[in-house]
Amino acid sequence: MAGTLLTQENAFDAQLATLLTNGSTLTRPSLALQLTDMTRDLSLWRTEAAFLKSPVLTPSLNLTLADATVTRVNDYATVLAYVADGLTLTGPNVANPSVALGAAQQSLLATAASWGGDRHALASSPGTVTLAALTNSSAGLNVRQDVATLASSSNLAATRAIVISALQVQPAPFPAPQLTLLLAPTSTMQVQIAVTNLREIVQPITLTMVLTSTSGATQRVTSTRSLAPLSSYAFDPHAFSVVPGEKGTLSVTLNGIPASGSLLHSRTYSLSVSPSGTG
Repeated sequence: MAGTLLTQENAFDAQLATLLTNGSTLTRPSLALQLTDMTRDLSLWRTEAAFLKSPVLTPSLNLTLADATVTRVNDYATVLAYVADGLTLTGPNVANPSVALGAAQQSLLATAASWGGDRHALASSPGTVTLAALTNSSAGLNVRQDVATLASSSNLAATRAIVISALQVQPAPFPAPQLTLLLAPTSTMQVQIAVTNLREIVQPITLTMVLTSTSGATQRVTSTRSLAPLSSYAFDPHAFSVVPGEKGTLSVTLNGIPASGSLLHSRTYSLSVSPSGTG
């Protein structure tokens, strides 16, 4: 079990070093997938380290390796979180990864060196058992500079793709041409908007709905939300005041970060509320 765990950790170290130095050749979805898989690997190491602690051996090298593995899980999680934060991707949940990055890299170097001494002591003991050393390729890299290089890569540039996936109006409109809302006589029009994030980026968005009557009266409502990668969200419904016979427009606009004027997503509906039909 120790040999398998050491092999996994060294393969992870090599993969992380390759991602940091050559990640700009990847597409954004591919890099995001690697971050997700590597984060999952770290959680599995915690389980393996727990199993490694029992039974306690003499000398207690299994406990030493288990504790070192848990420490390195936290260190690697900090590095991954820094990468994810720099590229606006989802990664391990680590508080202040930019502050803790240096300490995490130093810890990776220290645990690798400490394990080197322990494994040599084991090799000189009866049975001459030899376990693999821990590599530290990624710990010796300039991670801050590497992430800055990745963030500037055109392949990995964050692109925005927020769409209005559904619009629900109550009372339900009558059949009408596209982008036309034809309502029965009513004093309230309730509107609910659902949006979808089509990219592997955490996307803060702002939803603005504006109801403008031909009389010049305007009603505006604005809501904000951060959408997780590849997720959807339905905003709370909002009730607009209308009167029978009213005409106007309803505009729905999405905006977010990163965004520019060319990336706004909006729809404008023509609104017509039927007259009451009474004198």
